[in-house]
Amino acid sequence: MSIGAWFLALWNKFLSAFNGFIKEVFDAEAKLLIGQFKDIAIMVVAKLATSDLSSDEKRAQAFKEIKEAALAAGKELSSSMVNLLIELAVARWKALNP
Repeated sequence: MSIGAWFLALWNKFLSAFNGFIKEVFDAEAKLLIGQFKDIAIMVVAKLATSDLSSDEKRAQAFKEIKEAALAAGKELSSSMVNLLIELAVARWKALNP
């Protein structure tokens, strides 16, 4: 094995380990954010569920309220995280209100 191939193999192992570490860190952060804001999302979805708004309007309002609650708590949530919180809250609401 040449020295170049050895360094390349070592570099690939490093990248693989680093990617695994980064994935675990981001997964843990996502779980923390979901735990922190799920109750707010459930409350918002429950409030909007009985409103006269269309589904699109309910989603937009829920997005706005969750995003504002996160900002008030000093957190900047990505759009995908807010949408995930909405989906989880809607699923929870539907399970409790068949």
